Amino acid sequence: MKLLLAKLPLLFGFIVAACGTQDSVNLPVSDSADSYQKLAEAPSTEQPAPQTEFTERKIIREGDIYFECRDIQETDAFLKAEVKAAKGFISNESENSYGERSEKRLTIRIPSDQLDPLLEKIQSHAVKIENSNIRSEDVTEQFIDVEARLKTKKELENRYTELLKLARNVDEILQLERELANVRGEIESMQGRLNYLSNRVSLSTLNVSFFVEKETEFGFFGKAIDSLKNGWTNLQWFFIFILNLWPFFLIIAGLLFWLLKRKKTPPPPMR
Repeated sequence: MKLLLAKLPLLFGFIVAACGTQDSVNLPVSDSADSYQKLAEAPSTEQPAPQTEFTERKIIREGDIYFECRDIQETDAFLKAEVKAAKGFISNESENSYGERSEKRLTIRIPSDQLDPLLEKIQSHAVKIENSNIRSEDVTEQFIDVEARLKTKKELENRYTELLKLARNVDEILQLERELANVRGEIESMQGRLNYLSNRVSLSTLNVSFFVEKETEFGFFGKAIDSLKNGWTNLQWFFIFILNLWPFFLIIAGLLFWLLKRKKTPPPPMR
């Protein structure tokens, strides 16, 4: 009995040490990659960063403007100089001419804060504004949503990377690498979407079309020749019209012949 009482403190110490060792285990011992996948997709214990009360709005601005100018080349040089000064660029340009009008079209990408000043300069330069349309689209929610999902996928990528270091056989390694490849593909897609939205927000698109009306001379001799040609054509159509009326002329001629014959025939003598 005395021996048992003497060993009780030592036994108690072993029990406490065993409990402490069990509580310090953080990762479960697993025999398959599925357990690693569940562990990777488990919610993070980290506290999310507090969101600020004010979120900068993400606005996409696009527009079209169509105007008459004094000279095509002068206006083209003016616009390109203004775009260069605003640190923008021309993404597309085309030129065409039809009838008495020459027209040119430019697609301008310009920093969003420079769009309104450029529009004011165009309005001052133009002879007449035929059409102007500016559109705005708020993509703040899309931007925040893509950023949040991208952050989650990057955290998942980091977990898979850490779990890959703990894999014990070829099957676990291959499955974790497949999951890691899928997550990285989703990250690239989301990053591409985020880059696209950022580009459209930071650079506005303005489609500029401008034209000039050509001044033409009266051209007396040309119009006189055209008049002679038109007169000859109208004369031919007149003869065609007359020929189409030949049945009526035939009937009228018959009636005239009958009336003349009746007039020449003497009346019978009276008894």
